[in-house]
Amino acid sequence: MKGFFWNSHGLRDLAKHRFLFDCSREHNLDFIAILETGKHNYSTECLDNFCAGAEYFWHWNPPRGMSGGILLGVNLSNFVVDKIESGDYFLKFNLTNKADGFHWALMSVYGAAQDEYKWAFLSELVRICSDEELPLVVGGDFNIIRNPSEKSNGNFNSRWPNLFNATIDVLNLKEIKMSGRQFTWASYAEIPTFEKLDRVLVSTDWELKFPLASVQDLTRELSDHT
Repeated sequence: MKGFFWNSHGLRDLAKHRFLFDCSREHNLDFIAILETGKHNYSTECLDNFCAGAEYFWHWNPPRGMSGGILLGVNLSNFVVDKIESGDYFLKFNLTNKADGFHWALMSVYGAAQDEYKWAFLSELVRICSDEELPLVVGGDFNIIRNPSEKSNGNFNSRWPNLFNATIDVLNLKEIKMSGRQFTWASYAEIPTFEKLDRVLVSTDWELKFPLASVQDLTRELSDHT
């Protein structure tokens, strides 16, 4: 199974559309999750381009104001979509694999960037994941680091990382290690700060089904399209 979680920082740049098309075609993706889309609506032509013409089912959460937005799509050649659920910070599909009948849940998140909303995000994450009985994959931009090593400077406040780690422990989730780079976000300052905000978490029963699962950084390929 091959999937793609990506914070696109908006989808107005046509180079990003071309990147998605090439990535879908080259890697034959089973699902695509795009965060911070900044888009309220998508044309059929646009969605077909993102999945390189494969038969996909799409659903999305529009942005709130000028930021946010989640787009999630799955390849209908491989999955049946049994249920859709969405909230302020997530979009979730309950799926059945056509090949073996395996039932599981795919959840894409875009966590709150502002501190005043992080508690609401973590509370929603706990509620939705606790209620889910299926094997679960949760991926996306959580907008919270887990420890000082996930930030390039020493300006570390442990409040949200501690709460985030406690949430992961309570939900009995495990992070899949990402290869390719240490950080996933950079500030726009003259001397930028780098942080790891994007990750993929899985439940124990999902990991038992796919014990060799790994996370690779495909977004480095975007530089070839700009």
